[in-house]
Amino acid sequence: MVSSEDLDTLLRTTLLPGDTGYYELLCRRLAWWDSSRIRLWSLQNGYTLYHRRQHEDPDFVFEVYPPGVKPQESFFPYPYEGGFKGGTDPRIKTPPPFHAYAGHRATVNFALNRLRRHVALKAILAGSEELRILRRLHEQGVPRSIDDFHNVIPVLDILPCEGHWLAIMPRWGTMPLDPSLDSVHEVFHFMHCLLKGLTFLHDHRIAHGDIKTSNILVNHLDRDFFDRSNRFRRLLRSQSKLTYAFCDFDNSTMFSPSISLNECRLPSYVSFNTLPDQVPADTAQGEFDFNPFAFDVGMLGVLFCHEFQYLTLIAPMLAPLLDRMTTRYIEGRFKASEALQFFEEEVLTNTAEHVMSSSLPPKTATGAFDTFDRWAGLDPNFVDKWSAFREPPVPLHLKCLRYVCEYPWIFDAVSFLFGVMFIGVINVDFYAQ
Repeated sequence: MVSSEDLDTLLRTTLLPGDTGYYELLCRRLAWWDSSRIRLWSLQNGYTLYHRRQHEDPDFVFEVYPPGVKPQESFFPYPYEGGFKGGTDPRIKTPPPFHAYAGHRATVNFALNRLRRHVALKAILAGSEELRILRRLHEQGVPRSIDDFHNVIPVLDILPCEGHWLAIMPRWGTMPLDPSLDSVHEVFHFMHCLLKGLTFLHDHRIAHGDIKTSNILVNHLDRDFFDRSNRFRRLLRSQSKLTYAFCDFDNSTMFSPSISLNECRLPSYVSFNTLPDQVPADTAQGEFDFNPFAFDVGMLGVLFCHEFQYLTLIAPMLAPLLDRMTTRYIEGRFKASEALQFFEEEVLTNTAEHVMSSSLPPKTATGAFDTFDRWAGLDPNFVDKWSAFREPPVPLHLKCLRYVCEYPWIFDAVSFLFGVMFIGVINVDFYAQ
């Protein structure tokens, strides 16, 4: 593909999947990455871009790979490499080593640096909020070991390119929960990493805004989408060598470091930038604004509920943690630092070693985070001790309000009334009943 377009034209054109011209825009962005001038620019800056994988299916034009590359020994912040042994199904064509999916927006590409280490390059619009955030993260330096790592993907460099910027980060693996986790210890380590990462972001007044497993990376790399059968990753996890990191800040917001977390507000429509089943119900009742840091904690709590709330029978301390992270009483919801402290001081210390090392039971369907009873079947004395943390069922009037607010015109009307009547402060008792 040949491209004469510059980065400014491609980044300032914003279309969503399903919009007319969306697929054409993706093809233009891919052509930009594949152009000889960008490949030359990358080489001059020490990066050899991956090759695009040819495929008869147009959906696969987003796949790239580095030809002739073999796994190397790991050193932080670069990931462990390799481990894929191939499948037994002849109908599934095995992709080349380290093949990568470049994303549905084609603003990301991958390369090898001068050390022959895998890196990700992301095109960033000049003057954007994402650029401000990545610069703040870059200022924190590059960790040289897991011991000084804050569970946010490090920014190695930010380079000017055609009036905009390319952010350089180590390429880590996707699908962080594959292969499936084998023990309570592995579950707790995953949770611990993300709680530390979210606390770090919030300490720097960065609200992520789009917490989901696809925005979490793991420090092991092989072939994208083929991690479920990677025995090396499973071995690394069992040896506590894996760690996890937040990534992708194009839906994020950074506030002044002097402002209190409780004072930060964003318009409610900002909370709609992620999928509805990944978020707490903070803006489901017609609110016209919300606290993005409390929303982050709620999103992480929802993720934990989706993946691990079925484990409360063997790890009961998850019940008060998850309820307090997702409570609809937002003023009483844990801050990220409080959730981390509770996890370290209560969940870890009150979970017996034999439970930590025990295998996970089969995962059962548990339902939504705000309908599943995480306390059912627990010891009555335990339930009584932690009753202040238990979230009551969603009352009928709130269910009705959430239902009617699914209609945009009703949501807008309710949002206007809340703004006029409460000047942005919703009556706490309304949610707590």
